This record gives sequence, structure tokens and C-alpha cells, in this order.
Amino acid sequence: MDLKEQLLYGLPVFLAPILIELVVGLLRRKPAYRLNDLLTNVTMSLLTVLGSVVIAGATFVFYGYVYKHHALFSLAKDSAWTWVVAFFAYDFFYYWAHRMHHTMAWMWGVHVAHHSGEDMNFGLAVRQSALGELTTWPFFVPMALLGIAPEVFLGITGIQLIFQYAIHNTYVPPLGWLEYVLVTPSQHRVHHSRNTPYIDKNYGNILVVWDLLFRTYQPELKDQPPVYGLRSSLRSWNPFTAHFHYFVELFQKSAACARLADKVLCFIKGPDWNPPSLRQERFTGPPDGGPSATFQKYDPRLPLPVTAYCVTQFFSLAASILLLAWYLDTLSPGARAVTLGLVLFGTWSLGALMDSRAFAWRQEFARLAGIALLGPALALMEGVPLVSALPILLHPALSAAWLLRFRAAFHEGADTSTRGSSALAA
Repeated sequence: MDLKEQLLYGLPVFLAPILIELVVGLLRRKPAYRLNDLLTNVTMSLLTVLGSVVIAGATFVFYGYVYKHHALFSLAKDSAWTWVVAFFAYDFFYYWAHRMHHTMAWMWGVHVAHHSGEDMNFGLAVRQSALGELTTWPFFVPMALLGIAPEVFLGITGIQLIFQYAIHNTYVPPLGWLEYVLVTPSQHRVHHSRNTPYIDKNYGNILVVWDLLFRTYQPELKDQPPVYGLRSSLRSWNPFTAHFHYFVELFQKSAACARLADKVLCFIKGPDWNPPSLRQERFTGPPDGGPSATFQKYDPRLPLPVTAYCVTQFFSLAASILLLAWYLDTLSPGARAVTLGLVLFGTWSLGALMDSRAFAWRQEFARLAGIALLGPALALMEGVPLVSALPILLHPALSAAWLLRFRAAFHEGADTSTRGSSALAA
């Protein structure tokens, strides 16, 4: 089984607990999820799988090259001690990778997508940056130098990922003495919180020893219930906004600096660092979401027809992303570019609809027209009989009819969102 198959076959393992948690919450009449948040989280997880098919595949090849040609030791793959060494090494390097993603601005720009979620549940665990592998893999190359085989590295990665996933929950209380042995859900709730005492704490993945050793440990405080999300709330369901909003702010901050050195240091220093030459009249910074005690989650209400349309398009988009990930290496470069463009445009359009943007329904018409025009073109590019592409045209045709039928509802949602934003600003 290659890396692509491992990623795609492993996806149900991570999505099944979300479904269970969702059903249990509904049965107990204590919903664990908000629909808009769940759709955004799962969409981002699918984009991460798509990105990992390309990025993780390339980095795994590099890891194998370093292991084969530059390993300092020869550790037997079937030795239990090799797996023990790999476990501790991975946990140690993960701690520093995670810490650097919080304390270096340009790396925070990649990691911030995961922290922008405002609900703590298994859905937040899969809310990852599609670009995360680009900044994470270098931290684990020393494991190849130590002589840890790629197969062992992949096995340990799987164990660590499952544990990391499991600690994203609110229902497991502090675990007594285990709080000083393992990273627990309580500690990870602290890590995801916007409360001042909790900022930049608890970077570990399985073992808490690194946080204790390097003084980044913070237990959950009884008088400080965690409030999740960013200090400057994202206020969007758009995965593109989640991925790139901080880089926009960072470049604006750099451009507002008078000294060249400060312009560069904006990307290297911590996210909260303010350069001496920063011209405040040119950069006011992102808005502060207010004290954690009075913080309100972003949750615009959509009319029922718009919500139903968004759910339908989400399933269509999810199927498209998974099909693209599976067939990516078999498509021609042109077909790959066109299909990827349609998927990314669909992601942006769905986010705009859920955010009730005034332009969203017109943008959605443009997306459907693109599918209708480019679907047959893709069939011709890949040598598929044109008649086989005709069923694909049913999707944009039916979706366009839906948009026309409920166009007033889309305008109503946009008006409600605008009024809500105005009220918040006031």
C-alpha cells in the first residue's frame, strides 16, 4: 500500500468518530457541532489530504534518500528498541516543530488555520492546513540520520496522529497524576484557548515531559474556562481565509515598517512582535475579539434553503476532492490544472455562501457555468467519450435551477449577515 492509499483509506478512521460524536450529541440534545463549523473543518481536512498526496509523497522520498545515503547508524527495523527510540525521537521533534509554528510568524501563518476553529471537538482535530507538511517535514529529517527506517517512521507517525486526534475533546476531565505523564485533553484544551494565561502553552503530542522540561506546561485553571479560537477572531467559514488571512496581515505589517531589517524580522519574530519602526498610521493590526469572558463565536444564521444548498454542494465538493486525490497521478498536466482549479474555486464559493457574502450567489453561478463548460473539455483532454460527460452536466444544471428558485433566500442571508456585522461593529 503506497502513501496515497494509506491517506485515503485512513480517512474514514478519522471521520468516523466525528459522525459518532455528532449522533451522540443529537441524541442527548446537546449538539457537539455547529453545521457551518463542521462543513468547514471537513472541507479543510479533505484539502489537507489532497495536499498531502503531493507534498507528503515528495517529502517521504527525501526522507528515504537521507536514510539510505546519510544515516549515521543502522537500526534494525524489526527491533523493539528501534521503535522505542523512534517514538521518543518523534515526540521530541514534534514538540519543537509545534513550538516553532507558534513562535515564528511565517510558520504561524501556516499553522493558524488549525487554531482558527472556535469549537473543541474531533472536527477541530481534522481542521488542518493543506500546506502544513511544507513546514513540518524538515524537523523529522534527523530521524533519518539516526537510522530510523521510513517504514518505522510511518508507523510511529500513525500512532502519534491517532493520539493527537483523540485529545481534541471537551468531555474528558483532568486526569490527576497522568497530567504529569501524558498530554491530555485538558492540556490540549488549554493549548487551543485564547485566554491570556493559556497562550503558547502545551506543545507536546503524547509525552508531557518536553513541556515540563522547557517550561511551557500550563494546567487547566478552574477559574479560567477555555475559550477557543484566535485572539483576533477569523469570522469566516472560508477555508481560503483560514489559510491565508494571517499572511495578508503579515505582509501589511512588514510593508508598514520603515526599516528593511524590521520588514524581514516581521516574518522571523513572534506573531505578537511589533517592530520599532512600525508606522501605526499605516498598520492598525487585526481587530481584537475582546476579552475571552465576553467573546461570541462567529455563527451567522442562514435561511433553510441556503443551508440545504450548502450541504448538498459540500458533498459534491468532497467527492470531487477525493476523486482528484485518487486519480491525480493519472491525469495529464492540463486536466490536473483544470480539475484542481475547479475544486479550489468550489471551496472558495462554498465558503462565501456560508459567510452570506453579497456576491456569493453570482459567484456560484460562475462556478456552475465553469463546470458545465469545462466538464466536456476535460473528457476530450483525457480521451473519454464526450457522451460520458453528459451526466456530469446534470449537477450544474440542477444546482443553477435551485439557485434561481431560492435566489431571494440567498439575498436574505446576505442582508442578515450584513446587519449582524454592523451590529457587531457598533
